[in-house]
Amino acid sequence: MLKLLKPYLSPNIGIHRLILLLAVVFTLLFNHSYFSNLYNLYGSSLHGLAFIASLGLLLFALQVLLLCVLCFRFTTKVALTILLLGGATASYYMDRFNIVIDSTMLTNVFQTDAKEASDLLTFTLFAELIVLGAVPCWWLWRTTISYCRWTVELRNRLLLIVGSLALALASAVPFTADYASFFREQKLLRYYANPITFVYSSVRLVHDLLAVSDHSSRIAIGMNAHKDAADTRRNLVILVVGETARADHFSLNGYTRQTNPLLANTSAVSFSNVTSCGTATAYSVPCMFSLSDRKDFDLKEAAHTENVLDILQHAGVAVLWRDNNSDSKGVAQAIEFQDFRTSATNTHCDEVECRDTGMLEGLDQWIAAHPTGDLTVVLHQMGNHGPAYYKRYPAEYEKFQPVCTSSQLETCSQEAIINSYDNAILYTDFFLSQTVNLLKTYDDNFDTALLYVSDHGESLGEKGIYLHGLPFLLAPESQTHVAAVLWLGEHYPIDRDALKQRAEAAGSHDDYFHTVLGLLKIQTPEYDPGKDWLAGARKHE
Repeated sequence: MLKLLKPYLSPNIGIHRLILLLAVVFTLLFNHSYFSNLYNLYGSSLHGLAFIASLGLLLFALQVLLLCVLCFRFTTKVALTILLLGGATASYYMDRFNIVIDSTMLTNVFQTDAKEASDLLTFTLFAELIVLGAVPCWWLWRTTISYCRWTVELRNRLLLIVGSLALALASAVPFTADYASFFREQKLLRYYANPITFVYSSVRLVHDLLAVSDHSSRIAIGMNAHKDAADTRRNLVILVVGETARADHFSLNGYTRQTNPLLANTSAVSFSNVTSCGTATAYSVPCMFSLSDRKDFDLKEAAHTENVLDILQHAGVAVLWRDNNSDSKGVAQAIEFQDFRTSATNTHCDEVECRDTGMLEGLDQWIAAHPTGDLTVVLHQMGNHGPAYYKRYPAEYEKFQPVCTSSQLETCSQEAIINSYDNAILYTDFFLSQTVNLLKTYDDNFDTALLYVSDHGESLGEKGIYLHGLPFLLAPESQTHVAAVLWLGEHYPIDRDALKQRAEAAGSHDDYFHTVLGLLKIQTPEYDPGKDWLAGARKHE
């Protein structure tokens, strides 16, 4: 055995031996989630185990092909360093949370601020990075990689590619029917292939970032938008963009725990059957405010196209965005923006973090500074941002116990995870009730409204899956069925009974754009009354 390994362990190694060695390392050490999920699905029979072995050989062959494309005389060490460190990081999060690292997940990571990212940095992560990333990189950079003449290198590289393709074909042929079923029915499992998916997703991310980097020119929409002439009262609307709140954990929707005790004592109406546009903030938030439906939505196009907030401004509405999350994800490009993530602006900060309720401070002054016209305020919550749910609420809201006080969710019981998550929902209930109380003080002078819609849901350990961000078509309902609540002031012209009936119907983020326009009574060709949650319930209709 040592004799066989000696060429790979010496301080000098040929490039193609290095490719084979790293392909083995990636396949065996970076793909625990891949093989674990395969075993859960196919491991109950000898045929299934043989199929898993075939998939392992296929994965090894694909790793070799990937390295053949990336590893050349001047790129090898840099490319392998990126793969080792990136693949080790991806492996850690896939193993702990059973998530996949696709381009949407990487976009979310790229747009996460340092404070949010700190919740995901653990001792275990650094230990794994050292073992699977830093140590192999140290060995790589102290090793001399030998190359032959370019003609010989080209021949050997072609032989390695042909050999890998032959291995892939030979491993697949005995299981043709199994592969047909696998690629048709187990699409999610393919996302666990590491670092192949990591590389593909990173390339897509770079492409998307380059495409959206220039915001200098945006396609204008709704330039002729105007307020309904029949509406003589001023409108004050607060839009709360929720974070990671799933509908089935709102007691307004029948959840057995009382997570909405304060909202239950208001006239708030819960839209209990709303589906999100995506499974990550970086995708869902721009999609919510976009004219495009989920099936047609494109992040690149959204970055270069105005959204519903821009239309409101075209119609003369004063718009303010206050953010206690990472940022507006490009939605507030032309909107007055205020950052409430630090104590410099947020007076409700404690030793843990700045609280959502701080975004309500100073709104009276902003409203007073706009004595005419309609007003809209967007409040972007920290909400239930995971995995550190226990940080999302003050100590007095720790009603459900015991709680998970770790960012390593796999070390906590599911009961403790759900308890900490529900406590954060309870605090959101308080925040929303405080927002309602503020709006009530303006009932005499405005038609007031609060619309709360979460950006996506969350997996809390069901089937071993945590957090969010799975590809939409493969994501569980817990990540796409989101909480949505509407409260209307005393003088808002609405048939309350008709609104409650509408709230029981299916809805989605596709409706958000039109519902916001409807709340402000804005007339524009872009408005579709069929997607307005208030359509048919207004008293003048």
